[in-house]
Amino acid sequence: MLKRRTFKRFFSVCVSVIVLTCMLIYIYIQNQNYKSQKKLLNLADNIINENIVNFNSKEISKKEECEENETEEGKENKDIVIINKIDENKNILGKIKISKIGVEAPILDGTTKDILKISVGHFLNSSYWNGNVALASHNRGTYAHYFENINKLNIGDEITYQTKFGTRIYTIDEIEKISEEDLSILENTKINTMTLITCIKNSPNLRLCI
Repeated sequence: MLKRRTFKRFFSVCVSVIVLTCMLIYIYIQNQNYKSQKKLLNLADNIINENIVNFNSKEISKKEECEENETEEGKENKDIVIINKIDENKNILGKIKISKIGVEAPILDGTTKDILKISVGHFLNSSYWNGNVALASHNRGTYAHYFENINKLNIGDEITYQTKFGTRIYTIDEIEKISEEDLSILENTKINTMTLITCIKNSPNLRLCI
């Protein structure tokens, strides 16, 4: 009987230690993620503010007028310039804001596991400015999950996209579930479009696309 009680106490202590260790690891990871995300957001703000500092109102008007008259070749050249600038800015493209669900997140170029751990990711084969800008983020888990509540967005809600090269406000006009293998949503478009993609809980073969 004494041995059984001793074993139960030992087992109980072991379980408590394991639970406490898991909790401490979780808190540590969350804290590190918070610091990384905050640092990236500050860097993104600095990059965005360069645009505000370097252009006065007249220059901005001329810039917007030129954008309206850009040729396809000009748009491609501009994306090349943006790619070069992203390299200079430690891979930071800018940030995305979705006021309705309280999202303000840094955007890094690429959608690797390491990038999606700390930020929203930009699909490399999609546009940076003109055309279809495609972004992805987790919606749950230990790491950054900025798209956790995008399923609560509705047609007509607004999304703000900010970079060193300007700010655009997009209005949601379509929400759908797509196959994880559907890459057509990454294709470029003639009109300026933003595409948000995230996983769907308990549906590993589907993606929510906004």
